[in-house]
Amino acid sequence: MRFKCKCGCILNDHLTPNDTEYHVYSDIEWSEFEEKENINFLEVPFPKYEVWHCKKCDRIYLFKDMKVYKVYRLENDQESYYKEG
Repeated sequence: MRFKCKCGCILNDHLTPNDTEYHVYSDIEWSEFEEKENINFLEVPFPKYEVWHCKKCDRIYLFKDMKVYKVYRLENDQESYYKEG
């Protein structure tokens, strides 16, 4: 799939491995999978959402059914969260 970020950067998942697409599971999704007695790598389910990261602007896109479901962007004052005191 190929996708244009709001910042203009072209994102795609054509290369494997790539540093655009992340496999993220909710704790519930993963726990349900772990309950199986025998876990085979080929049986690992796809996560509910596809998560893509734009390295240019740091936006995070959640895709559901191949469509953008949610978009997250860093806040302008993100540095204040990392300061001590």
